[in-house]
Amino acid sequence: MQHDLVVEGKLVLPGSLEQGQVGVSGGMVREVKKQGLSGERVVRAGECLVFPGFIDCHVHLREPGWERKEDFRTGTIAAVHGGVTTAFDMPNNPVPTTTVSAIEQKMKLAKGKAVVDVRFYAGVSGGRLGEIAGLRDRAIGYKLYLSKTTGEEPFPEEELGQALSAISSTGKPVSFHCEDQSIIDESSGRLSDGGRPDAYADMRPPESEVESVRKAADAVRRSNGAKGNLCHLSTGDSIRVVREAREGGLALRCEAALHHLYFDRRDLAKNPLLRTNPPLRSPDDRRSLIEGLRDGSVSFLVTDHAPHTLDEKRDEQLAGVPGLDDYGHVVSWLITKEGIDPGTVARAGAASPAQFFGLSDRGEISPGKRGDLTVVDLRSPEKVRSESILSKCGWSPYEGVEFPGRVRWVFSLGKPLMDDSQQFTG
Repeated sequence: MQHDLVVEGKLVLPGSLEQGQVGVSGGMVREVKKQGLSGERVVRAGECLVFPGFIDCHVHLREPGWERKEDFRTGTIAAVHGGVTTAFDMPNNPVPTTTVSAIEQKMKLAKGKAVVDVRFYAGVSGGRLGEIAGLRDRAIGYKLYLSKTTGEEPFPEEELGQALSAISSTGKPVSFHCEDQSIIDESSGRLSDGGRPDAYADMRPPESEVESVRKAADAVRRSNGAKGNLCHLSTGDSIRVVREAREGGLALRCEAALHHLYFDRRDLAKNPLLRTNPPLRSPDDRRSLIEGLRDGSVSFLVTDHAPHTLDEKRDEQLAGVPGLDDYGHVVSWLITKEGIDPGTVARAGAASPAQFFGLSDRGEISPGKRGDLTVVDLRSPEKVRSESILSKCGWSPYEGVEFPGRVRWVFSLGKPLMDDSQQFTG
């Protein structure tokens, strides 16, 4: 059989790492063999790792409302640069996607601009639980903010049970931003930064996250079968809560963001651009996240891509950092410097999000799955420079870092989106 595309390399397969070939025809993987496949286009990647296309289940693409920071085209081109072929867009825009009309507007905009597959979260607001059922067929999942976000107050604790019951009936997962607003308010009220960027971590202290994680876990436990995901956890204690809950049989998952894995509070002290919610934590907390990724306690590897302009970061001290351009860079660091197995990366970066969010057509390299492939070269060091950033915001928290490897090819449905020269081709 002559395939449309054949990719040769070290294939990161379910349960194994094997030198072999992937044959893609009609947008789907048709064959996986040691050798012998032929194709109209053949990519010989040698010792490079061939992953299923990465799935980033936590990004902020900013459109509509904040197109000066990012839009669906620029954000998804940045995703390609990082090896991400599926991205889940969060709901906290100037007009939150808490209604059918708001999410349909996003879907229409993305259809005309996005170069990778974009799925959309539906936000859930207090007092508006009647919107949940109508959003079911349009949303990849639901999002509850347990602290303040754009234009929204924290989701009322007294409505959690009712909200999770309604979400559970849709069959879709619910993700939580876990920070306790009352603890944040109390800490911020009695502390000042004293000119120290890392004091921001004291104003949103670890206990604000851990207490909120416990509440979210309890709400999922009391619900009628809700599937819960805890977003961008930053502390070792939070990981321990998740680990214990899962050992008890609870359908609870959690994310680790690239910046929480790579940076810690010492970096924030030197660079105020690293202000995020939740903040960077101690070296011990960072180590706990890495070990949680290694042992499977961390389910999803995400960017929490939050592009702000440099002026906004400097003048308004907004929280959040971009990350899509550097997904593959951080993957190369995790494998070569932290000893994370490529199969673990494939699990957290593709298989687990596909399974949890019901995308049965992707997430692994096997016949019948989408021909979404990301090829990472661990032997091609690359320094992050502002001129190489494809996100519209034009900067990266990793600028100046030389990573051990880079993404060399990206395919979506078997079609090339980035070639070996790292030029976007879609």
